[in-house]
Amino acid sequence: MEKYPYLNEAVANVLKERREALAMSKRKLSELAMIERAYITGLENGKWNVTLNVFFFLSEALEIAPEKFIELVRNEIEQLKNERVHNQ
Repeated sequence: MEKYPYLNEAVANVLKERREALAMSKRKLSELAMIERAYITGLENGKWNVTLNVFFFLSEALEIAPEKFIELVRNEIEQLKNERVHNQ
């Protein structure tokens, strides 16, 4: 299966931005979300795909509704697409 364009990068950007806005360390996020810190690092680096299960745990830990998280990711995807088009 092909990867959805810009999805991993968008999740990475939104995840890191939200975590930093809450002044939360990766270690603290991993504890709250019950996810290995290495997995969070992989997500923030755009290396790994986020599962729906992890997505909900992250939403709760980051104090954001899942639908708002999805909206932020969708907006980030559009922004990344536009940046790439303008940089070509």
